[in-house]
Amino acid sequence: MIRLIAGLVAILPAIVVFAGAIAGSETPRKRSLLEDVGFKRLFGWPPNEHDVLRLLHEFNMVQLRSADLAATRGTEPIRQYAAAQAELARKREIEIGRLNMFGLLNIDFAPDPSLIRRNELAGLQGEVGQDFIRDYLDKQKDDVDGAIGLLRRYLLHPDNDDVRRFAKQQLPLLERAKEELLKLQ
Repeated sequence: MIRLIAGLVAILPAIVVFAGAIAGSETPRKRSLLEDVGFKRLFGWPPNEHDVLRLLHEFNMVQLRSADLAATRGTEPIRQYAAAQAELARKREIEIGRLNMFGLLNIDFAPDPSLIRRNELAGLQGEVGQDFIRDYLDKQKDDVDGAIGLLRRYLLHPDNDDVRRFAKQQLPLLERAKEELLKLQ
């Protein structure tokens, strides 16, 4: 057991150096695996402008797709909540596109959510009644919490003034969405 711990301690600096090299070589067009997997969070590195816009884009795609599911399976309050969040997601997408284009960030946005997010949506698609409502609300809470956490971490060390302003604008909207979500539970 002591050898195992000693071995892990011995390779930890190599892992940190390797992760730092990957983070340093990140280009605008390369997806940040370090942010997606959680390494940046683990080591206290803030997300960069590309991480924020890319992950909010994915968040928006999930919001739009889950709103379509809620429209056919949810109760009236859930349908209203989902429709309001989908409208906010559409507005965020317009602003993200503008920031990407006029900020010369050159981010290649994924056309679909990640495989994990698509699987979560597929799971929701197969549910009805109370199972759908429970899982929809749980996934929404996790998604909104993740977006709020991302923006808060970014605002600690922003690297782009335009994205900083956008993040500051979106944070209260997402916090209000979380409050509304908690009322539905």
